[in-house]
Amino acid sequence: MGEVSRGESEGRLLALELGVIVPTIVGGAYLIATRADQLHPGLLLWVAAVAFVELIPVPAWRGIHLSISFPLLMALAFWEQPVAAGVVAFVGSIDPREYRGGVTLLRAIFNRAQVALSVFAASAVFHAFVPEFAQDPPPAWWILIGAAMLASVADYLINSAMVTLFTSIRVGLPPAAVLKELRIGRSIEFFISYLGLGVLGLIMAVFVDEVGPWSL
Repeated sequence: MGEVSRGESEGRLLALELGVIVPTIVGGAYLIATRADQLHPGLLLWVAAVAFVELIPVPAWRGIHLSISFPLLMALAFWEQPVAAGVVAFVGSIDPREYRGGVTLLRAIFNRAQVALSVFAASAVFHAFVPEFAQDPPPAWWILIGAAMLASVADYLINSAMVTLFTSIRVGLPPAAVLKELRIGRSIEFFISYLGLGVLGLIMAVFVDEVGPWSL
């Protein structure tokens, strides 16, 4: 089998980055223009919270950095509507490497775009079952937990697909091999823990509802 040259690899990475960035920004601009009512000053607190947590990346395999902000992003997805959640995720998902020249501008935007898409999808799935988080009477607990788990799965599928495909092209390994390295522990254990983190995000959203945004 022939090897993929560095030039071909960079070309594929560029195509992937632009293939994610352009639709995300164009689609996001359209949604912001048509759903401007979802944006409000309170989102600044969410941006600050997400940005603060993103300053603590966890180095992983072959230059990949894991984020510990997943429960917070899920709380955001549950509490806010999809467009607002996606905007906050895009703006707040900073990478310390951006300020050290560790990643190019295009790659930094790609990372933000794929996180925003993941959170947008999670929020859309959750709100398909729970239109408003703070509603009277509140939804049944099993509806909230079920919707939170489904939203977590949606976020995982998009995020893992993007990261796996990007890393596969960059390091020249099959996607299945990359996905295996991104998983911590056995598949079932990792999946259950991921769902558990989604439920943790739900608990955080409940705190915001019951106590106030400062509980973040």
